[in-house]
Amino acid sequence: MTDPVLSRPRPAVVLLLLGALAALAGVSVLAANVAGGDNLVLMDAGPIARHGAPVAAMLADLAGALTLGGAVVAGWLLRETADRSRALLVVAVAAGATTLLRGTALGLSYAVATGQPVGSPRFGSDLPVFLGTDLGIWLLSGVVLAAVTTTIAVLGTSVGIARTVAALASLVAFAAAMTGHAAGDETHEVGTSTMLIHLLAVGIWLGGLAVLQLLPPRSRDDAQVVRGYSHLALICWIALALSGVWALAVRMNGPGEILTSAYVQLGLAKAMLLLVLGVLGALQRRQIASGFETPGTGQRARSTYRRLALLELALMGLAVALAAAMSSSPPPAEAGTPPGGPAGVLTGYPLPAAPELLRVLGAWRPAAFGMALTCVLVLLWWRPSAPLRPRSQSLRLVLGAAALLLVTSGPLNVYGKVLLSAHVLQHLLLMVPAGVLLGSVCVVPRLLRLVVGRRWWVATLLAALGPALLIVVYAGPLLRPALDGHAAHLALQLLALAAGMFTALAVRSVPESAPRWALAVAAAVPLLLGVGTGVVLMTTDLLIAASWFGATGRTWWADALADQQRAGVAVLAVVGLTAVIVAVVMRSPSRRRGAAPAS
Repeated sequence: MTDPVLSRPRPAVVLLLLGALAALAGVSVLAANVAGGDNLVLMDAGPIARHGAPVAAMLADLAGALTLGGAVVAGWLLRETADRSRALLVVAVAAGATTLLRGTALGLSYAVATGQPVGSPRFGSDLPVFLGTDLGIWLLSGVVLAAVTTTIAVLGTSVGIARTVAALASLVAFAAAMTGHAAGDETHEVGTSTMLIHLLAVGIWLGGLAVLQLLPPRSRDDAQVVRGYSHLALICWIALALSGVWALAVRMNGPGEILTSAYVQLGLAKAMLLLVLGVLGALQRRQIASGFETPGTGQRARSTYRRLALLELALMGLAVALAAAMSSSPPPAEAGTPPGGPAGVLTGYPLPAAPELLRVLGAWRPAAFGMALTCVLVLLWWRPSAPLRPRSQSLRLVLGAAALLLVTSGPLNVYGKVLLSAHVLQHLLLMVPAGVLLGSVCVVPRLLRLVVGRRWWVATLLAALGPALLIVVYAGPLLRPALDGHAAHLALQLLALAAGMFTALAVRSVPESAPRWALAVAAAVPLLLGVGTGVVLMTTDLLIAASWFGATGRTWWADALADQQRAGVAVLAVVGLTAVIVAVVMRSPSRRRGAAPAS
């Protein structure tokens, strides 16, 4: 196997890179000073913390992007073992740097928050108190997750390691997103969700492109690798454009701040950079389309593509510097007081109107994360390198994506904050139909088939695992944090979606040699769990999350226990409809349990 150790870079290249980082650091400090404006600071933490915070944030974001993007390229695009080893070596170094830089950012954030200059006699005296705040918890979580990512990254060079590192690096971005400024109360969820989308998109785009430039020419210019990355970059560009505009809008008090607020003007500068990057991307795609292997013109196309890639990296670095400056400065939109009433205090939103038919149909609250996940699923399904699939699979994908979008941004997202019945129905519909439909078009993982083997009863147990986990969350103490915090709220939604997908995959993993009734049992057990849950909700006198759903101050549907019984009826209705559909599908002579085509 080719030695994965990178060749020693030339001194001129090292000096150029250090000079570029120094220039970006200067830009981030100046931009942070401009964005901060005349904001009142009760206690100055000194020049080290004041100027070091945006620099540490910028360097941490760059290192995190290199980790995430490199892991994605290594885990999904590279085909040669030697290339993956080289990419993962870069990823491991970047992950280690991310850990150190996140730790530095934590210390500087503590200094800024407490007004204690770095090196002062009292510095660190109340660090435990700071780490007990929401900001401190997420900063510390980012450091710990980055350290775990580094540990995994040095364990090997397999595809599994690369994909695990990518997942962990995404969690680091998640922790970083939860620390950002998120504007006022009603827009808090939008602010944190759009920042998460931003960090993931920048990481995959910037980090992936940087790692590709460090590979040997035969891999850096491989047509299949470059086309795959180009499609990912296009998805990231769309995500950045939409989330960036949305995020800036919720941080503004009004359109007039385009002329008066330096913070907003920095956001517009980032938008202009993104437009320029879009033009560069279009030029790069034109070079790719011309063909790197075409005699005569191929060499010129490769050379032009590389120069455009380097320019793109420089402009993205500038955008990251501006973003770090903005994240270290307060936005112009000040946090207002919560809406009146108990519901406003609990949820940050005013109590919605009584759920009449026309009002419910008009009650929409767009969720940035759900919308982004839906778009990514559709764009990945119809990527240029996707295999030919039956029309029925594409139809199920579209239906599952539409269900995901409607459930996360529709009326259930409004009423789920104050009604247990809407909250239960939202997660149930994320599991069935959204999760089950998406799971029905995915390839059954080889590991899952190995675990099941010829034992149909193992598939049955696995099919019940997802619904059982969701029931445990509702029955235990984990539901209250999911109602109170946006991070846990997103995690619970993802759990419901993943539970449905895994149930579908587990049922499809029942071996072909098993009797027909074994497949029926595997499909029936999750449904029986649903029936049991519905019956318990209808008959119990114990109110779930009483401190929340019993304290929203509703003047309509005021009986929380009666609403819980409605949740039981809804569960039984969905389970019954699902059972009918499953029975019809299983009786169909054209039913196939095999794996879907590779996606």
